[in-house]
Amino acid sequence: MQQSLTTALSQFIENHIPLWRTRQETLVWLVTLIIETGTVNLWRLACHVDTRAQTLSVHRRFERFFQHIQLDGASTAQLLVQIMNLSNKPWHLALDRTNWKFGRCHINVLMLGIIHGKVCLPLFWIVLDKAGNSNFHERIDLMARFKKAFPNQPIASLSGDREFIGEAWLHSLHEQGVPFVIRLKENMMVWKDGYAPIKLSTPARHLKKKQRQRLQGLWFLGREEGRKTTPVKISMMRLKTGEMLIVASNLIKPNKILPTYRSRWGIETLFSCLKKRGLGLEDTHMTDPRKLTTLMAILTIAFCLAYKTGIWASRLKPIRSKAHGRRQRSIFSLGLNALRKLVRKLKPEDIVRFISALFKGKTPRSSLICRVL
Repeated sequence: MQQSLTTALSQFIENHIPLWRTRQETLVWLVTLIIETGTVNLWRLACHVDTRAQTLSVHRRFERFFQHIQLDGASTAQLLVQIMNLSNKPWHLALDRTNWKFGRCHINVLMLGIIHGKVCLPLFWIVLDKAGNSNFHERIDLMARFKKAFPNQPIASLSGDREFIGEAWLHSLHEQGVPFVIRLKENMMVWKDGYAPIKLSTPARHLKKKQRQRLQGLWFLGREEGRKTTPVKISMMRLKTGEMLIVASNLIKPNKILPTYRSRWGIETLFSCLKKRGLGLEDTHMTDPRKLTTLMAILTIAFCLAYKTGIWASRLKPIRSKAHGRRQRSIFSLGLNALRKLVRKLKPEDIVRFISALFKGKTPRSSLICRVL
């Protein structure tokens, strides 16, 4: 059954990611085994391959793949867009970082993704060779790769946390006509024409929990009057925890700023799915940025297949909600479990039909998915 799944996936992936036959087979092995086992540890994956070769030989084959192959991020992104049928629609983008340590080595990934429902789909990423925040040049490089792969793609918004507040970065987005929604620090200084600079905490101090406020007019970040930076509109809200949420935007309507920023949480959900809740990214022993970049591309394909399967399943059999209003399980979790059952329960011809339906742009409505729920 594993061979049937490998063959079916290869037929569709090879149209976007051209590789030699054995490399293509290794890529599909990695995608299917990560879905099946929930780990990216190569030694653990090697013993699950349905082949007569010894586990040590399979493990060495996996190592050679990462040693010699670097997947093109643009090809992976275009494959994702085709599977999810996202072309010709304005995209809400999110930018964030995830990091962890392996021994003394810091693994630090800057990622740009498309917000889709309550999750974010990974699009482009850079594995940083340092700990801590990204800089202006790394973010510009990420956006340049996006623009090169999708030159005519309309952007509805780009959201980011307090790490992404540099003036050079905001000015670059504004010049490109990208509507941004960026969270500000409470102790930042802002000013507007005719008024002295103030701390953002000053107009926010009277707000009670769940209360919102919009500052009238356009504001400039910084404390130097007369030195005009990128003009922004500012909205704020005191969260249930008592913390202030202060968000700035350039081209988005003031009443849409906070709801747009709220959708940014989808990228945090994505990181959770790639790590402990799903595909086991933190299990990797790789520290080379080039190899980690390829691993992220493989995880992107695996995540996208599981998420698309979950959407298919939830449309035919809606996920129940618990008493507190949250879903019993996530769409990603539902799809991941369905794919794991796929290998064991479906006949080879049904596996091919299943994968073929997944790679079509529109979400399938065939009852075939019900056989693996």
